Amino acid sequence: MSPLSGEPGGAADRRPAALPVRQLLLLLGVMGGSAVVLLLLVDGPGAACAVAAVLLVTALAVARYVAGAGAFDSGRRADVRLLRARAPGTGEWRSHVRTAAGPDGALYYRAVLRPELRRLFAAVLAEHHHISLDHQPRRAAQLIGAELWPWLGPEPPRTGPDGDVPADVLRRLVDRLEALAAPRSPTRPAPPAG
Repeated sequence: MSPLSGEPGGAADRRPAALPVRQLLLLLGVMGGSAVVLLLLVDGPGAACAVAAVLLVTALAVARYVAGAGAFDSGRRADVRLLRARAPGTGEWRSHVRTAAGPDGALYYRAVLRPELRRLFAAVLAEHHHISLDHQPRRAAQLIGAELWPWLGPEPPRTGPDGDVPADVLRRLVDRLEALAAPRSPTRPAPPAG
């Protein structure tokens, strides 16, 4: 507050504005260039070249970081985007299945469990089979199976708001998910007869 007017914006409240990025980069460039010229005059061309090289490498490293070093595969990135959300624990799955198999099961399946299962199936199909659940539905349906595809396909099955989801269907969906996620063993040639 200004001591005279009692309102904000007085001389005591003023802070220096942050420099825009261009001005900051220009200032850093001028300071680095000045340091190199000073070293050239005081210590000679060897020291000036060494400092110029260090400044250049530092500038490139900072530029790479700012420009998005996450675009390069460093092995430390988050999981596949399909698996961005926190995976539910075993207790949560039991609760999901119990609720989906209950009297409000169809509603719960469409609102909660089906999107979660679709996300998991999409991740497994993409990672292990190079198939998109949404963009290649016929190939996905072949792998998932004709009897289970209606439960995961583009449109949820029409069981009605009070219809339940059979527990057997949920069990087969989870079993199929596990089977699709299992690593495929390479085919071994048959032993020679003889």
